[in-house]
Amino acid sequence: MKILCDCDKLNEAVSVVSRAVSGRSSLSVLEGIHFRAEANGTVTLIGNDLEIGIEAKIEATVSEPGAVVLNAKMISGIVRALPEDRVSIEVNDKNLALIKSGSAKFEIAGISPEEFPELPAVDSEYSVAIPAAMLKDMISKTIFAVAVTDNNPILTGCLLEISKQGLTMVALDGYRMAIRRAAMENDFEEKKMIIPEKSLSELARILGDEEEDVRILATARHAIFLFRNYRMVTRLIEGNYFNYQAAIPKDYEMEIACSARQLTNSIQRASLIILNDLVKSPVKFRVEDGNINISCTTPAGSVDDNIPVDIKDKALEIGFYNRYLLEAFRVIDTEDVRLQFKAPTTPLVILPPEGDAYLYLILPLRLKAD
Repeated sequence: MKILCDCDKLNEAVSVVSRAVSGRSSLSVLEGIHFRAEANGTVTLIGNDLEIGIEAKIEATVSEPGAVVLNAKMISGIVRALPEDRVSIEVNDKNLALIKSGSAKFEIAGISPEEFPELPAVDSEYSVAIPAAMLKDMISKTIFAVAVTDNNPILTGCLLEISKQGLTMVALDGYRMAIRRAAMENDFEEKKMIIPEKSLSELARILGDEEEDVRILATARHAIFLFRNYRMVTRLIEGNYFNYQAAIPKDYEMEIACSARQLTNSIQRASLIILNDLVKSPVKFRVEDGNINISCTTPAGSVDDNIPVDIKDKALEIGFYNRYLLEAFRVIDTEDVRLQFKAPTTPLVILPPEGDAYLYLILPLRLKAD
């Protein structure tokens, strides 16, 4: 294999596909990037940790087609440090790679490309195009609520529902739930898929400020995301997702409209005295007489704050884990929110001023008697 290409383009491609490279593996080939140069002037780079695979294509001058696997960490460091705008990579029949740019020259040992696992071949049963910015926004505003343990593997991914009305993305971990909806005019064929958290996190990072559509191809076991010169393949989590609609309270005793920013700032102030995340000291809401009193008491001290709201003749005291509140409010993009309460032992529901473009549900903490 012998190629000559632009350093910046190679660096970008290496950086992206490295996200799908295994950090530590008993198989050294999984710690590498597969390079394949074709006579038509295309070089394909692939990272594959057997759960997620990312492929990038760049243009190059290809003098000799061929393939090799190079250690991702090493080639990434080398490409970032090259002194010139152009780089040549030449690989001999023993998989020894000679990398040259300006006065710099590296020789590194490669691995036979035959040992590299191919990306799953996905014969698409389903195809849909979604605006990249919309998909990225839905990911960022739900993924924080995904379960971090695999006690229930279904909850370690986000549910993506595609319907004739648009898109719905759902994440929950048993203590809170995040739902984001986006209406679209397209008459989509209905589809549900549970996408692993890691895959969605990497997808959101790669998308960046992408303005074009992302095409999603899906089967029962895999999904492929296509955009620009990238292809990302991920396994899907098999099984039936939790009936999240049943978890949403059908009624409430109290609904409060208030400023999202004021409430977020108040919760942040209350969180300043919570020094140990392992001890879930509740942030307490006391709603009465046109006011939300927000307080917290820990061994480090206490804090007390107030937000005026339009509520009369009703009172409620309820407590929450501060991180669950903050993670929800940090992604809310409306000036005001609606807070729906029913009882001190039932979930808080957070909604936009109108409609249901987002919904965040948080279970309360049991409060100790004063």
